[in-house]
Amino acid sequence: MVRLILIVAFIAVVAIAITALVGTIVSVTQTTVGKDTDNMPAKFRRITYVLLVVLLFGVTTGWLGAA
Repeated sequence: MVRLILIVAFIAVVAIAITALVGTIVSVTQTTVGKDTDNMPAKFRRITYVLLVVLLFGVTTGWLGAA
């Protein structure tokens, strides 16, 4: 049973490594043409980023989420 768990864990690690490798290769080979194709204004992007960080800290400190 332990060998089965170790084999499954090894397969999972290999799959994660392959996914990371493919993602890195794809991101390196992509060109930067059309880099900023988002139509959202920079002000709203900044606000949503700040709200995301507030949500992150709220969940980690227990201020937001489950009681």
